[in-house]
Amino acid sequence: MKKLLGILVLGLILSSTAIANQLSKSPFIPDDVYDEFNKLPKEHKIKFCGFEYFEPNNYTINKDLAPRIFGYNSRMDNWKTVEGAYSRDVFRHYTYSVTFAMVTENDSVKEFLFDKLYIWAKNNALSKTKQCYTNNPENSILDECEGEWSDSDGQDLAPIKDSTVALEIIMGLNYIYNLNFSDYKINDSRHEIINEWFKSFYKRIKPAKNFYMGNSAGFFFPNIALRHNANKKYKGMVKKLVKGANKWILKDGSIKDRTTRGNRALWYHHNGLGEAFIILEIAKAANVKLPKNYEKKLLKAVELFHDSFLDNSKIEPWAKKQHNSQASNGVQKFSKELDYISFNGPWFHIMQYRYPEHRTTKFLKSHMTHRAKSLKGDEVIGIGMGCIYNALANQ
Repeated sequence: MKKLLGILVLGLILSSTAIANQLSKSPFIPDDVYDEFNKLPKEHKIKFCGFEYFEPNNYTINKDLAPRIFGYNSRMDNWKTVEGAYSRDVFRHYTYSVTFAMVTENDSVKEFLFDKLYIWAKNNALSKTKQCYTNNPENSILDECEGEWSDSDGQDLAPIKDSTVALEIIMGLNYIYNLNFSDYKINDSRHEIINEWFKSFYKRIKPAKNFYMGNSAGFFFPNIALRHNANKKYKGMVKKLVKGANKWILKDGSIKDRTTRGNRALWYHHNGLGEAFIILEIAKAANVKLPKNYEKKLLKAVELFHDSFLDNSKIEPWAKKQHNSQASNGVQKFSKELDYISFNGPWFHIMQYRYPEHRTTKFLKSHMTHRAKSLKGDEVIGIGMGCIYNALANQ
């Protein structure tokens, strides 16, 4: 009897340790935020996530993920001719439909999307994309993939871009699966096939060693997610993530190697904000204290985006440095409509939830509608963070 009791106690200890290591249901969303969202009425979520007149785009999703992505140049401006690049569209519409199924509690859509994961896994989708990264800390980029931007105009073929895009899609689907499908029909044999497919890509993920903005915060996002999924401790990694981000967000509101990108400076500054706000939520989810001036600098960076969106010349002092870019001459290549942006778009809505009285929050509310793509999905994290935070910001 004592032996049995000891086993039960040990089991409870191990179980509580696993929960403690996991810190939150999702590494990207604090539990209090996710719980508060789940308590909202369905009608409220449908309205503020923009799903009142939405229909899942099964036509695009049924194009399926390609066997591989091949042919990006360093600037990635040749995307129309890249083999398999349409997979990004498939993934984007998949993320919209997943968020729709979550909000509307539509079981038939959820089953369709789960089965899609199974079909892609069974066919080893994207697995023929060239591997450029490894999980070896001593040799994290394969030699044959070095040399991007060997052409100053970025027209050189860059297989590392192919590899990066494929990993973004796979890991986005992985994040979606863990939040939305890991406890769905738990005895279904399709889970095993899906998880084996995901695992086959894990060796292609670069270790999170030296922080930088871009590539999911220098691969910190996928590495944190992998440790979260395996119930391994990752709080120390979150601390390194926050410390690194704090160094890249500068006192003048610019973001290192993002705000200096010539005619694409506003786009890269936006992407830096996208990662910075997700880092904010990762820190809160892991109960990691932010550096003293992190939020102050972050809001200054937000204001620089706000002012530069309205007047491109505001970003010119940094853009003219032309880091891996073309001259802007005061004109930025950036969408005129914030509603059209989904890539790294959740920050638009996290901002409104965290800083409701800020002038940029008021600007975002007046310049965005329920048609905003960022409400429905994101090509980096995949899960509908924009929907969650917007619904909460509009209670």
